[in-house]
Amino acid sequence: MRNLYWAMAFAAAVVTVPLACGNTGETAAPKPLPCGTGGGGNTTSTATSSAADGVGGGLVVGCQPPCAMGSFCSAASTCIPNGTCSGDEDCELGLTCDAAKKVCVPGGKCGAQEASAALLTPNLLMVLDRSCSMTSKVNGVSKWQTALGAIGTMMTKYQGKIRFGLTLFPDLVKLDCAQSVIPFPPAPNNELPIATFLFDALSFLNPYFPKYPCVTNIDTAMQQAATEPTLTDPTRESFVMLITDGSQSQNCSLGGGDVGTEATVAALAASGVKTFVIGFGGTDIDPAALNAFANAGGAPINNGMTHYYDAADAVSLDQALAAIATQAMSCTYALDSTLEDPDKLFVFFNNQPTTIPRDPLHLAGWDYDAPTNSVTFYGTFCDDLKSGKVTDVDLVYGCSEPTPG
Repeated sequence: MRNLYWAMAFAAAVVTVPLACGNTGETAAPKPLPCGTGGGGNTTSTATSSAADGVGGGLVVGCQPPCAMGSFCSAASTCIPNGTCSGDEDCELGLTCDAAKKVCVPGGKCGAQEASAALLTPNLLMVLDRSCSMTSKVNGVSKWQTALGAIGTMMTKYQGKIRFGLTLFPDLVKLDCAQSVIPFPPAPNNELPIATFLFDALSFLNPYFPKYPCVTNIDTAMQQAATEPTLTDPTRESFVMLITDGSQSQNCSLGGGDVGTEATVAALAASGVKTFVIGFGGTDIDPAALNAFANAGGAPINNGMTHYYDAADAVSLDQALAAIATQAMSCTYALDSTLEDPDKLFVFFNNQPTTIPRDPLHLAGWDYDAPTNSVTFYGTFCDDLKSGKVTDVDLVYGCSEPTPG
């Protein structure tokens, strides 16, 4: 169980993607330079340009007299304004000079300039049952210890790929079956704080250890989840995951009991936030109610008569959490420079020369969304990203060849 606390290494889920105009691909680098900054070309000799020469560059030794500020010594040995060109040598590698417009445009060799694209990680709010029954054992281990270990394993496996959040019920602040604030709203880099919190909660002396109050207020817990502002973020997908080992307490129906829970998850689903439902531990759950929650929440499974994730033990709980995390993962990457012509974008996986097809029907391939300046993968290509089969994504603008490395 110490792995929950100690064995978590976290890294940002960012991929480096080459574009025709841009920076050098550092994750935290500034925005890519616009096409045609001029003077940043293929310098192969010791130019005598100074600060007074403007940007400088090209294959020339220098202009006499030196160029004024705002201009540079071009390949034609003349001073021209920054942002223009007289020949290909005045352009960044990966660009060529448009003779008519005198500006650098995509063309030439690919892969010299790179920019970063960030995975649009989804929000996943975990709603965890800490009622007294979580201290009962399955295969000699308490359900509480098993659940916390499984959550830790999931966060370690999917670190940086999901923005995790956590709330627990029943609450310690507002008793009488009410819930107060969510302790961990979904956010980046939440894995370690949540893991530390749960590791501490393994101790009987910790306030969050499941010993009081002994109620199962699923209804108000889901109402609390529905009020979380981050779930309404329009730039990314959001999900809720309910983990419970029991049924709604009959004397604890401040949120409308099972009917209230069903209405809450249905409203969440209508707003685009699906709810995954896990029944853990087997004996005390209400299958009919959990089926209703799963169906209303928009993320049911087709396992015969069971539409929720029925996790009877540690192995099946790990499997359920992994399946849910995989479904929640995103296949959308936000570009950090706007594409002027998406038809000049070519996509490659794992440096293979075969291009991934663009698919406006969103069945099997990728597509570019101009309003969000993002690329999304669909079908088996999305599946391969989620499964880890794809470790390198190249988005190349202007040339149909993957970048090395």
